[in-house]
Amino acid sequence: MAYRVRWQLVGRSGQPLDNGWLGEGFVPYGDAMAAVTEFLRPYPEVYRCPTESYWLARRSMDADLAVWVWIERHETAELTGTDNAWMSSSAAAEQASTLVRD
Repeated sequence: MAYRVRWQLVGRSGQPLDNGWLGEGFVPYGDAMAAVTEFLRPYPEVYRCPTESYWLARRSMDADLAVWVWIERHETAELTGTDNAWMSSSAAAEQASTLVRD
């Protein structure tokens, strides 16, 4: 099973402004978590939303911009009988209940 890390830049009202992926994909979940941790390291304000499986990060509480980051699980055709699609994974995100910062 492979994982991808997706990010989305949003304005204060939650309006999407930009989005993208970190890296090409990560085979072990731990590598995806390491990518999330490294990506969020410069942000002093980081919050985890366990019910919706994403992290929210911003430079400060007063910042007009925020970034949402989440891990998506790749379902392979051999396992599901479907096309190779990247799908959001609540179960995978629940494995990382909190973001550990240095």
